Amino acid sequence: MKRFSTAVCSAAAVLVLGAPATAAAPAQHAPGATTRNASDVTVVRARAQASFPTARDTGVPRGWAPRREIQGDHVVRRAGAVVQDLRIYGNLVIAAPDVTVKRVDVVGGRIDNWAGSTCQSRLDVRRTTIRNAPGQRTSGDEPALNAGGYRAHRVRIDGLPEGFRVGGKDECGPVRIIRSYATVVAPEECGDWHGDALQGYGGGALKVRMSRLELVEGEDCAGTAAFFYPSGQGNTAVDIDGLLVEGGGYPFRLGTPGRVHNLKVVRQGDYYGPIDVKCSALTAWEAHVVRLDGAGQPVHLRRQRCNTERGS
Repeated sequence: MKRFSTAVCSAAAVLVLGAPATAAAPAQHAPGATTRNASDVTVVRARAQASFPTARDTGVPRGWAPRREIQGDHVVRRAGAVVQDLRIYGNLVIAAPDVTVKRVDVVGGRIDNWAGSTCQSRLDVRRTTIRNAPGQRTSGDEPALNAGGYRAHRVRIDGLPEGFRVGGKDECGPVRIIRSYATVVAPEECGDWHGDALQGYGGGALKVRMSRLELVEGEDCAGTAAFFYPSGQGNTAVDIDGLLVEGGGYPFRLGTPGRVHNLKVVRQGDYYGPIDVKCSALTAWEAHVVRLDGAGQPVHLRRQRCNTERGS
């Protein structure tokens, strides 16, 4: 598991002048202007959807402020509850099914839907940040979002030693990660750290769409991989369409059946290789080795064939 080294167009109104000098006809849009403007909006939206998320467009929105701050753990016990606009200095514990979490800033803790004897499934987490607290000394590899049966949309994990956990396939159910971004960082107290931005351990069916996973290792503290869904940990299957990975001995490690499209692996000088995949288990594969431009978007360097057969 562990590496031991390390032209936007806008339609202008056209003023039509009538014969009398003192009267002007109502302002009109040029023929076809409305159509062009709608088309421009569609193009802008399409470009945004085609780009990978950044720190600026994930997590709680810019300019957001919490409605309430909570010191210590916050436990949700009502099924179907909506938890929103909170800043929690501790853990957010989900003790009921069908909970929605919106615009929540979790500082120095994690979100856990399996804190008791049962996994609380169908958890929906949106525009939420999970981050380390100022001055916090991190250790271990407790996941920031645990354990399974959740949907993460525009979630930001920042500065913690472990990211998304996908587990409890029988009790929790499948996981979907959409336009989310995790930056996992080596802990100050390294110990036997096995950090990943995403790890499957007994994980159910995993779907990933246009997300970014980054593993930042320490000089003497090496983690595992940005994406780690191996064959030897009871995982089920993956469906990936849009994933940017960076960091680790092999940034992308996959050993389960599934399909992979639009995978981007950031080139780096100290990895063993870009991928460690059981290629015979996949029904589709499309990947590139890339560099990042000034906006954090991938620039293709070369195609990456699926040319490995381990994925452990």
